[in-house]
Amino acid sequence: MKSAKTILIIAALVFAGLSLSVHSAEQDEARPARVTRPAPVLEEEATAPMPVTRRVRTTTARTPARTTPTRPSTITQATPRRRPARPAEDPHKETVVLLEAFMVEARLSGLHSLGVPVISEGTDCVRAEHIIKLIKTTDAAKVTAGAKLALAHENKARSESITRKAIYTNPHNSSNIEYIDVGTSFTAIAEIRKEKVFVELEFEYSDASKGDKNAHALPQIVERNWTSTVCLKPGKATIVGATRGENSTTFLMITANIKE
Repeated sequence: MKSAKTILIIAALVFAGLSLSVHSAEQDEARPARVTRPAPVLEEEATAPMPVTRRVRTTTARTPARTTPTRPSTITQATPRRRPARPAEDPHKETVVLLEAFMVEARLSGLHSLGVPVISEGTDCVRAEHIIKLIKTTDAAKVTAGAKLALAHENKARSESITRKAIYTNPHNSSNIEYIDVGTSFTAIAEIRKEKVFVELEFEYSDASKGDKNAHALPQIVERNWTSTVCLKPGKATIVGATRGENSTTFLMITANIKE
C-alpha cells in the first residue's frame, strides 16, 4: 500500500511541474518585446563632425612575364664595311717641266713691216710667231736676256745670273766709281693639267748702259720686271709681257716642255 501511495505522489509532482512550465511559457509569449532606445546625444557631440573613414585600396602589382625573343632560323651575315677610297696616284709625280724665258727687243719698224699696225690691240696684235720671224729673217729683233728652269710638277724653282758692274758716278772725276749688281732672275711654279702647263712666274732684269759715247758719262739703269700666270702649250712660245719704248718694244716670251 505504501508503494502505491509513493507512486501516486511522484506522479502528482511531475504533473504539477509540467503545468508550471507550460504556464510560464505562455506568460513570456504574452509580454511585449522591449525596445532599445539610443543613448541621449549631448549637444557638443551633435555639432562635432563625424570622423571620415577612408577606404584603403590594396593593389597588387603584377610582374609581367618575361618572354625570350625567338631568334630567326636563318643566319644573316654582317655587311662588310666599305674602306675609304684611296686617292688616285698623280700621273705626273715624276714629271719634269723645262721652262725657258727669253727677252727680245724688237724695233717698231720691223713690226710694222709684218703688218702689225698697233701692238697688243685688235685682231692683228703681235704674236710670238712674229717675234721669232723677225729674229730669224731680219736684224730688227734680238735676244737681250734669258733664263732656264728645270722643275718638278707642282714645285717651285729659281735661277739667277747676277754680275757686279762698275759705273761712274761723277763724269768729271773718273775715280768716283760705284759697283752695282745687274743681271736676271727667274722664279716659277709649274703644274701640268690636261696636257698643258700652268705657270706662275716672276722675271726680273736689270742692266747699266752708257747714255752717250763719252766714256765718263753717267750710265742709264735699265730695269724690266714681269709677274704673270699663263697657260702654256708644250713646245710653243707664248708672249707673257711687253714694255714699249720710243723706237722699240721689249717682249718676254716663255716656252715649256714636258720631260717624262
